[in-house]
Amino acid sequence: MEKPHKPIPWLSGSVATFAALFIVAVVLPNTDKVVTDHSIYPPRIYIEPQPITVCLILAVAFIPVICIFILGRRWGFFGWLGWIVLAFLLASVFMM
Repeated sequence: MEKPHKPIPWLSGSVATFAALFIVAVVLPNTDKVVTDHSIYPPRIYIEPQPITVCLILAVAFIPVICIFILGRRWGFFGWLGWIVLAFLLASVFMM
C-alpha cells in the first residue's frame, strides 16, 4: 500500500518563488557586458547581453523553488536543501 503524499506546500513555495524573483530582479540588471570598439575613431562603446549568464542565474534561482515545491513534498530533505540554497543566495545578494 502506498503512503499518501503530503499536500503541495503553497505558502512556503510562494515565499520561495518571491525570494527567487527578488534575487533575479537584483542580479539581472548587472549582467550586460560593456565592449569598446577601437577599430573606428572615436571609439564606440557597445553593451552586449549575456544570454548564457542570464540562463545560469535563472536556473540557480529557480531550481531550489522546484526542490521546495515538488521534491520537498515527498522528501523533506530536499525542501530543507532548497531553503538553505535560497538563504545563501539571498545573503550573497545583500552582500553585493
